[in-house]
Amino acid sequence: MANYTTIEIQSLAILTLFLLYFIVKLRRFFKQFTSKSLLKRNRTLKKLKRLSWETFEHLTMELFRNKGWHVTGNTKKGADGGVDIWLQKKSLTQKNISAIVQCKRYENARVTIKVIREMYGLMHEYGVDEVYIVTTSRFTKECNTFIKDKNITLIDGEQLVKQIATYA
Repeated sequence: MANYTTIEIQSLAILTLFLLYFIVKLRRFFKQFTSKSLLKRNRTLKKLKRLSWETFEHLTMELFRNKGWHVTGNTKKGADGGVDIWLQKKSLTQKNISAIVQCKRYENARVTIKVIREMYGLMHEYGVDEVYIVTTSRFTKECNTFIKDKNITLIDGEQLVKQIATYA
């Protein structure tokens, strides 16, 4: 068995720490690269409708990140209580803005007023400033009527494709 000097052991330990640090940084880089390419790979409504609900949420998170929001996915396992994404935006001219997002990846079904009302209730329950509901489909007419004079933004499939083209 070889005897190692203290300097050799310390050098090996430092080298190992640098290697671990490099691996962590490399992993973060590739994760960021794949997230951004998620927007670039899914620029059509047809492709968006094929995504799993989880991938659709990740794509929506990346879109809001690119729009300047600090994004946090829901950390709860199982039922999320209607909130898929939490948003924060710092503002120099006004108070910080907070928002919640609900993602609905539907093939053809429209998002109903029930979803909008639930999110409006959660907006007040959590004390956030804005609500975004993002879908690959469309909204019923009642949804557009309900959101007048409320800080609720509805993003349907066509608008989503346009925003992806702008912020990808």
